[in-house]
Amino acid sequence: ILACVWIATAYVSRPLFSARLGDLPPLPVLADRSQALTFARKGRELLLVTDVAGTRWRAVNLTTVFGREATQDTLAFYRTVGYAALEALEGPEVTGSIDELAVPLVLGDAHIAAGTNYAEHAEEVLLDDPPFLFPKLARATPWNAAIPWVRRLDYEAELAAVPLSPVTRPDSETAYALILSNDFTDRLTLVRELDLGEPLGTTGFAAAKGQAGFLPIGAWLVIPRHADFYRKLELRLYVNGRLRQRFQTRDMILSVNDIVRQAVRDRSNEYRRGASTVDLIPTTGITPRTLILTGTAGGVIFKPMNVWRQGIYLQRGDVVRTEASYLGTLQNKVGSGHEAS
Repeated sequence: ILACVWIATAYVSRPLFSARLGDLPPLPVLADRSQALTFARKGRELLLVTDVAGTRWRAVNLTTVFGREATQDTLAFYRTVGYAALEALEGPEVTGSIDELAVPLVLGDAHIAAGTNYAEHAEEVLLDDPPFLFPKLARATPWNAAIPWVRRLDYEAELAAVPLSPVTRPDSETAYALILSNDFTDRLTLVRELDLGEPLGTTGFAAAKGQAGFLPIGAWLVIPRHADFYRKLELRLYVNGRLRQRFQTRDMILSVNDIVRQAVRDRSNEYRRGASTVDLIPTTGITPRTLILTGTAGGVIFKPMNVWRQGIYLQRGDVVRTEASYLGTLQNKVGSGHEAS
């Protein structure tokens, strides 16, 4: 019996892909300014990225042009200046390495995430429920930050959106900035705290996904000209150079606006984080400090029958590389951490 269980677990846990880093055609690196504007931050300086070659970038220094006070808040600056002016802007350019870049905008530590928003992920975790939402309660860390290790640590490559203006009603329409993210998860905590008698997303998820260091985001903040730009991206995730996830954002079930509308409608639900009750969104609505994580596709480690096998999950020293069309790369090494009891 044990042999059969072992074989069955190995079968459901097999990778979806056999490619290695470098086998696939490279993803497009930088959107033309006629398609989207790409922002980054080096220290207190706001940059409009104009060229990327390998790990080097070239950019207009917006802080030099407009002043430190005007550029201290990325999205407020964009709302003031506007797309057309920034598309045409020429100014003093600076160069540097991506290693110098930090989180590109000011964010809070409470975000909204969608679960099973891709059919292949719902299928691999044996769920036939519609997509659901949960609070992601973690502060964003830089693209190259280490990930703390816990037992049953798992990854989820995701496209995140940030509203350019506050959202207060289910029928609100707004534009979004885009950023690459990874939604790391403590699957053991998720399984332990999940209450299948409650609506999906309201138990287990906030605790399992809300740990410090579980939300690295990209160095590029991309603001597209047209709303459907986010539907034309490809995401890939590698572990130690081996492809584990590859998907197209056009396959997401709920659109970004659908997720936002559902979040506003679901705000009265009771969400649990351990013994505490937490909000899905603040009573004041969704602000431009909020990431909207749009979900992941197939290829995560977790399957309902393999949570007992620690050896197949992420280990100390593993390197998780997440990349997306026009949104850059995350390179996160699994570091030291605690072992869940």
